[in-house]
Amino acid sequence: MERLEAAFTAREDLCVSLPEVVYVNDLAKWLRTSEQAIRDRVRRGQLPRPGKVGRRCAWSRGSIVEWVRESAIGRPDCPKMTLTLRPYPKDPTRFHVDLQVKHPVTEQALRRRIASPKGLDEHKARRWGQAQLEKWLRVLVAPGKEDAPAPKAPGQAALRVELTLERFYQDHFTPTYVRLQREATQTAYASLWRNHLRTLGNMPLAAIDESVIDKLAADLVAKKLEPSTINLVLAKLAKVLRWAHKHKHISSVPIIERLRVSSKPRLHYTAEQLAHLRAALAKLDPADAAVFFLAVEAGLRTGEIAALCWEDVDFEHGVIHVRRTIFRGSEGPPKGTVAEVGLSANLRAVLSRLDRLGRRVLYRKSHHTDGKHAEHTEHSVRAALNRIQRTAGVDQTGLHILLHSGITFLADQGADVHTLRHFARHARLQTTEAYIHQSRRRLVQGAAKLFDGNGQ
Repeated sequence: MERLEAAFTAREDLCVSLPEVVYVNDLAKWLRTSEQAIRDRVRRGQLPRPGKVGRRCAWSRGSIVEWVRESAIGRPDCPKMTLTLRPYPKDPTRFHVDLQVKHPVTEQALRRRIASPKGLDEHKARRWGQAQLEKWLRVLVAPGKEDAPAPKAPGQAALRVELTLERFYQDHFTPTYVRLQREATQTAYASLWRNHLRTLGNMPLAAIDESVIDKLAADLVAKKLEPSTINLVLAKLAKVLRWAHKHKHISSVPIIERLRVSSKPRLHYTAEQLAHLRAALAKLDPADAAVFFLAVEAGLRTGEIAALCWEDVDFEHGVIHVRRTIFRGSEGPPKGTVAEVGLSANLRAVLSRLDRLGRRVLYRKSHHTDGKHAEHTEHSVRAALNRIQRTAGVDQTGLHILLHSGITFLADQGADVHTLRHFARHARLQTTEAYIHQSRRRLVQGAAKLFDGNGQ
């Protein structure tokens, strides 16, 4: 940075060669550009506002000197830099700061886009952006041999090694964040790192900007991944970078733009198909019927059904406390938050018919367990659903189709989005709204039939 400041000072000294009254041609010659470029910069506000001498635009030499001190834009002795402010579309209290600089050594054009802190006006946001630009330049301008620091004296701290993404992920992020999450989340992070994020592992953490992230997204698109999967990868990377910023390993978090995802209809059973499946339950064990009603009328997921305990079922108040789940054989907290779901009449009846063989509500017994009762696993819960589907003569699927069917059934009956969200225990309202969109056509058709009925 001292070398840049020296260049700035040297450039200010050259201002002495300018006349007291600086015309457009004088400034163009001094900046080594065209007169038209000077006029364009004036219109864009990139130069001090000129006065008029006759019909000619002109500046005082003092105003040019002051501009030189405040801005390095366009200076031939320094790296070419630009700073542009735009409104930040996601937050009207912030500005989108676009920084561009030509590397002083390689002359490679570099770009960084960051969001300013909240509450800054345009002038303060520009000042903040200039400070970020100076920090960036300190990283880009490596010291020469003559500027090399003296050897450290005994007892002084060693030079700090540049932190890469992989080193931060393995040494900082994983032990302080990932290992504190539920096992399914840990598995998701491990898979996304191994398959996608590791490609950025050798990159310095501070060098990961919008251009790097845009290239990562483009590479994932080239691999023909679904937009929803790409957005998941970008969301995990954003969490890593926010964690790094929180612990002051980087000065700012780059803006990460998600891909647009077109909503797809979720696979679900119609009311007639659900009635056909309920009729098939009479031919099966009550435990299989419990699996069906826990999924459809209580919204429990596969691992939550396997982990359900009698202490979680409150017959007196008519609720089930969803406190735990089974994931890959281990018990842990459920997805989202601990919550309550209602106990329907069908579910109450089928649970009352079950024998209490132990702590869990449901047990399995087959040749896989040597004819003895054993606790359910995720696989055995899915097997129970498949028995119901085979008996009813429908295609075999995963258990999530029952959860989707329950939510869609409630939406068709006119339940509001907040009721659906609490039933499904969704963390984001947008997830629930997808079911409302699925039912919208049937709802508007029903409204039209009401008008038809009134006209008869």
